[in-house]
Amino acid sequence: MKKSILLETIGDTIENRILDFFIEGKGLDYSKKDIADNCKISRPTVYKMLPKLEKEGLVKATRNIGRIQLYSLNEKNEKIKALIGLEGILLKKSFEDVSKIGVRV
Repeated sequence: MKKSILLETIGDTIENRILDFFIEGKGLDYSKKDIADNCKISRPTVYKMLPKLEKEGLVKATRNIGRIQLYSLNEKNEKIKALIGLEGILLKKSFEDVSKIGVRV
């Protein structure tokens, strides 16, 4: 799994992987299976981490499809706003660095 520019900066922890996944898919909601599969972590780990992230206000339960609970990023949380801002800065710097060496994106 190639690390995102955000994970390279803030560190590749399980919590950060989950947050990075939600930031990449801002505005969408995901099942626990989606989170586990895309973050390359076990479902029991997701079941353990989601209540913590919810309690901190970083993610929120959005809706149910049958018995499946979906979750999304809480974009109103200050930590999330800061992470989204940091990602924007890192991406901008990355594009500037690429254009300096003459690589077309």
